[in-house]
Amino acid sequence: MEVIKVPSQYIVYEGYCYGTLRYIKKKLEVDKNMLLDLKELKAAAERLIDKIHTKKSFNKDIMEITEIHKMILADPFLWSEIEKNAKNGKISIESLLNVRDKIIELLINTGNPLIIERQYDIKDIFNALIKEIVGEEKKELFPNDVVYVEEVYPSDIIELYKSRVGAILSKKGSHTSHAAILAMSLEIPYIYNVPELSKYDGHSVFVDAFYGKIIIDPSPDKIKEIKRIIKKYQEEKKELEQYSKLQFKDIKVMANIGFLQEIDLAKKKGADGIGLFRTEFLFLNRRSPPSEEEQFLIYKRVLESFYPNEVTIRLLDIGGDKQISYLDMPKEENPFLGVRGIRLLLKNKELLITQLKALIRASKYGNLKILIPMVTVTKDVIEVRKLLEKLRKDVNGYGEIKLGIMVEVPAVIFNIEEFIPYIDFVSIGTNDLTQYLFAADRNNVNVSSYYNDESKIVLSAINMAVNKLSKANIPVSICGELAGKAHIIEKLLEIGIRELSVAPSKIPKIKKQIAEFLDPKASSRV
Repeated sequence: MEVIKVPSQYIVYEGYCYGTLRYIKKKLEVDKNMLLDLKELKAAAERLIDKIHTKKSFNKDIMEITEIHKMILADPFLWSEIEKNAKNGKISIESLLNVRDKIIELLINTGNPLIIERQYDIKDIFNALIKEIVGEEKKELFPNDVVYVEEVYPSDIIELYKSRVGAILSKKGSHTSHAAILAMSLEIPYIYNVPELSKYDGHSVFVDAFYGKIIIDPSPDKIKEIKRIIKKYQEEKKELEQYSKLQFKDIKVMANIGFLQEIDLAKKKGADGIGLFRTEFLFLNRRSPPSEEEQFLIYKRVLESFYPNEVTIRLLDIGGDKQISYLDMPKEENPFLGVRGIRLLLKNKELLITQLKALIRASKYGNLKILIPMVTVTKDVIEVRKLLEKLRKDVNGYGEIKLGIMVEVPAVIFNIEEFIPYIDFVSIGTNDLTQYLFAADRNNVNVSSYYNDESKIVLSAINMAVNKLSKANIPVSICGELAGKAHIIEKLLEIGIRELSVAPSKIPKIKKQIAEFLDPKASSRV
């Protein structure tokens, strides 16, 4: 038995699956010198467009993405590039792939992560064109198979859904790809950034896409436990969906999201707003920071989607553990205790100013709360508040903005009274709070046994913060993994927590737990 851990940020859609690992090679096994007739290539494109026309689907995301593929196949620029590289009405597969790579390079050179993601659609389309002509040997798949692939394309997701596979694992990927959007929409458990697994083709495997755990060849005792977990989960899943529509008078269950693609899922699962919108995806994997306009349009979209509910948008929370090429970020021996969160933003003021300007402009489209990460001292909060007030004067028309802090450093809890005059709300990030309380990196297997976010020490720290803040009528929310643990909800409610923010898929379960806490007979009436 081998256990592989993948950090939770690479989980696209949560769920469990126990089945057989099927490794699918994506590399086209064709002779690159093979010549394709342009007329035949265009006919293949027409056939693909016809297939897209006949793919009637109840799913909005499938319809939108297949429509984009249809537009690309009919794009005059695509065909002019193909014709430029053809000789005597024929083009080699190698030259065709060179055209593909040129188009991908143009996308990458934009520096915009959302446009860069479209490279997977281009790869998908070129693969489909070649397969349409030369044919393809497909691997037989069965229900509950776990598919492992180097990179997954939108058309793959649709085919895998039809085959009723239980989970998808890929070496490459991202939350913003069309493949990820489809996996979320079709509710297929999917994890990317998975290590090399091709050698386990045909082996039994358990995928825990809640906590990022992959178990290869589990022992007989473990298999019994896995089957119990999956049975319980499947029974609960059917029952839980009805709880997504529940709303409580004084308690909110909100969603943690990091990508626009998660908005529909959060709404479907019954989010009472957004308790944490991570903005990191906007700044990573690009050559220059996002413009004010680019940020404004994204913040506007989130705020409008959840109006009149509140949306909490966290300022860029990044540090030395994640390098940004366009920032001068010195390598630190301990990045988790270094220049990160608000510390980094105050050292790169232009970054902070641009983000605040975009947020101020977007504020008139919804109920905005701005969250400051990695706060340790009041002077940083005062500086952000002053900057926010100053920038407001330069913007024509804005809505009410609440400013709050992440409580994830123990020192802040002991000194929370000093922050009260400068804040409107507090969000407790229990993941980092636990990490700092126990001096244990939760992603380090060698010390993970020391990390315990359910311990009475963590709950006492939360209780201390709530007691102090309630006297000043400062609302407190929990946005760490602890908020998504159903068996802890009762303790959090007893402490006085009235706002929980969790992964979208966990919302119905947490709402059920709250309903049963408020009224033990509630579940029989839902």
